[in-house]
Amino acid sequence: MREPYPPLHRTLARIEELRESCGLGRDEVFDTARLSYQTGVSEDGVRTLLDGQELNDQGAEARVRHRVTFLYESRRNGQGTSFDIREIAAAIGATTTWTRKLVTGEAKPSIVAGHDLAKFYGVSTGFLTDSPADALNRELQSVLFDLEVRADPEKRLKDLGVAHIAGRTSEWSRDQLVEVTRMVASIAKDLQRVANTVARMEQEEIR
Repeated sequence: MREPYPPLHRTLARIEELRESCGLGRDEVFDTARLSYQTGVSEDGVRTLLDGQELNDQGAEARVRHRVTFLYESRRNGQGTSFDIREIAAAIGATTTWTRKLVTGEAKPSIVAGHDLAKFYGVSTGFLTDSPADALNRELQSVLFDLEVRADPEKRLKDLGVAHIAGRTSEWSRDQLVEVTRMVASIAKDLQRVANTVARMEQEEIR
């Protein structure tokens, strides 16, 4: 399910506003290599979207095939090489022949195989299916949050429900406040992830 984020153009407009208020250059805010890695969109495609232009999308099937190949080519195992086809095949319950076709873009994964593949690589299932704009918008939320923390860490703490700490911010330097805010946000995100996992487990037990 797509997260209820504002449209990409609004996210970009807010980032630009905060970037300027923080006195940061675009290169300091937008790491196109990281955004490409996290979204499966090429670096050129990321730059196009960041410039407010539309990106030609060849459709859902071509997108899924491309993202699977992107995962295979960009993710590395402990030895610094692509994961072994046999290991991937075992993880998704498929033959090595079909898996080889899958990671080279010759085959499209089923819903189950796509889910298992995303789990194997540690990405959300949305990684394979999100449109380029939606994928970038998702990843830009962390950029936006970081800028909001820089611009007004006390407000972000209050937004996270930490009123007690927010009331003592005069005792800290700005850098300390920024770091505490990031830490609280990380803890909140981890707790939400655990809550979501528990909820899914309860639903499976009901079924």
